[in-house]
Amino acid sequence: MSARVALITGAARGIGAEAARVLAADGFAVAAADVRDCGPVVAEIRDAGGVAGAYDCDIRSWEAVAGLVSHAERDLGPLRACVQVAGAYRVVPFLEMEPADWRQVLDVNIDGTFHVCRLAAERIVANGGGSIVAISSTAACLAWDNTAHYCVSKAAIEALVRNMAYELGGRGVRVNAVAPGTIRTPATLDELAMPGVEASEADACPLGRIGEPMDIAQAVRFLCDDARSAWITGQSLVVDGGYSTHGQGADFGSTCDSFVEAKGGERG
Repeated sequence: MSARVALITGAARGIGAEAARVLAADGFAVAAADVRDCGPVVAEIRDAGGVAGAYDCDIRSWEAVAGLVSHAERDLGPLRACVQVAGAYRVVPFLEMEPADWRQVLDVNIDGTFHVCRLAAERIVANGGGSIVAISSTAACLAWDNTAHYCVSKAAIEALVRNMAYELGGRGVRVNAVAPGTIRTPATLDELAMPGVEASEADACPLGRIGEPMDIAQAVRFLCDDARSAWITGQSLVVDGGYSTHGQGADFGSTCDSFVEAKGGERG
């Protein structure tokens, strides 16, 4: 049993998988959860000498998340960190948006984030404190074409983070968000391969490139480190290569509408 356990949702690929690798390298036992198979990521962590377990969980279900937290502690030890990465994205013009479109995104991004953060926080408090990090987005503060529900959901995550930080600080729990810009993940590879998209996104960033999962994982690592970020809570750390300093350039959601529609409306 490990002295420190980190629960990471959305851990089968992309940002979640990279966060799992990074925190495992820092000595956390990692409970990697997803609706996809986390087995390959867990095997990679174990091959590198780390401790990890794979769990199937749909965060839209309170009962499923409660079982996940219980099983992770049973298998690995006391929960001291949680990284809520799992999320949904769908491109739908506002005047075409139906309640089902709205709920498809909010059920995961708002309700699911609440389920994970609420149930993890209860155990982290009981275990003496620790850190919770939720993945937000620059969409929390920037308007994007055809993604009102997604932007609303990410703004809600940042509001939840602030309120959790306010209520739980006295119980030893720090709560922060990381707000990525455009990141190269399995969910975005096909869009980025469309003519001109990656170059336009990179040109819109003062640092001249799009992000990689490791860029976000390192921010997560910092916020989960009780020594390096001990007096940071209730914040949203923007990691976007400087894109939001001016808010101009390619609109990823708009540019990729044709791709998303061809895939049935799903981006990740």
